[in-house]
Amino acid sequence: MSRPEKPRSRRELLLNVGAILGLVCIVVAIASMLFGITPLVFRSGSMSPDIPTGSLAVARSVDASDIRVGDVVSVDNEVGTRITHRVIAIEPVGDGSVSLTLKGDANRVPDPSPYVVTTADRIITSVPVLGYVAAWLSSKTAIFIGGIIAGALLMLAFGPIRRPSDSTFPTDEPAEDSEPQLQEADHA
Repeated sequence: MSRPEKPRSRRELLLNVGAILGLVCIVVAIASMLFGITPLVFRSGSMSPDIPTGSLAVARSVDASDIRVGDVVSVDNEVGTRITHRVIAIEPVGDGSVSLTLKGDANRVPDPSPYVVTTADRIITSVPVLGYVAAWLSSKTAIFIGGIIAGALLMLAFGPIRRPSDSTFPTDEPAEDSEPQLQEADHA
């Protein structure tokens, strides 16, 4: 007759969850490096309703020659602010560069000036609301809480498995089952 398996302990469950989250982080980091993938959080509603505020988008870096009218791309403007809008016109400039005219889906007019680029991040997909989560996870509060959780998981993994019983520590008290010992007195 086989013995029934013990249910998994809470400690084992927490360690498995931590390992899975760590693996997800590693896979995302490797995918970002190998495939030129960039996560983007939408902080405005200029691309609504297709990509609402608070969405998390995944973009991939592409050469200017691969950009088409209708693509949603992310580029930096002249002051370094990232702009993510739909391409409405493309003009070749030369040397592999193109001039892109962009317009947010919710905007009535195109962006005031074109963007000259050799590469751009093209949006592959987006998930509504997940951008709020990603933004919070990169906050100082979330990083602090993550550090506490990581520390707790390390303590669970490498800390004592069982609390030592009181009888393992030396004391001045005689053990209950031991015989009383006589103390010699110093008579001077």
